[in-house]
Amino acid sequence: MLDEDTRRAVEEVLKQCADDARSEVLVQQHGGKSPTREECSEVVEFNSRGEAVTRAMKWGTSMHQFALECARQRLDAVIPGRFSLEPTYRYDRGTPRTTHLTQEEVNALLRQGRGAELKGTLVPDVVIHEGNPLQAQSVYDFKFPCVNGETAPPWRRYPRGHPYEGESQDQLYREALRLLEGPLRVMPRMGVVSP
Repeated sequence: MLDEDTRRAVEEVLKQCADDARSEVLVQQHGGKSPTREECSEVVEFNSRGEAVTRAMKWGTSMHQFALECARQRLDAVIPGRFSLEPTYRYDRGTPRTTHLTQEEVNALLRQGRGAELKGTLVPDVVIHEGNPLQAQSVYDFKFPCVNGETAPPWRRYPRGHPYEGESQDQLYREALRLLEGPLRVMPRMGVVSP
């Protein structure tokens, strides 16, 4: 577990990054205005599989990228060498065993056309550790609801066809990384949201 001062410093950075990400993306892509539900639901493109991409999805992806780059820069000043952004974990419930795939290993699988081998891996946004991503102390996921709300959205459930179909992200993160508490969501305006 993290000591209280480190936790406070980390969470302040993540909260600020989430706020900055929402503000920056909405300034760039929506004139700085808060979107309506209708605007969020509007289909703006189709992905390579022909699936509809809504404005909410597109903005969420942009906000996510901005927040992760912000966290990379700011956390390095707070806890250098003690965090990982979007680490990839393979979890085998049968053993139970969790392995960490380096970014180089992930990239190699993708280059070799073996991306299917990544199906079922877990990729939390921010993992705080003592220097080894397998010894997680805290896990955080950025969540960017399109419309401002007073309540945090639920954790995402894994979709049909996923090895953990129907289960929630937080449950799998807790189990695979043997977390004593959390994981936690980080949202614009709301900051860090308890489980």
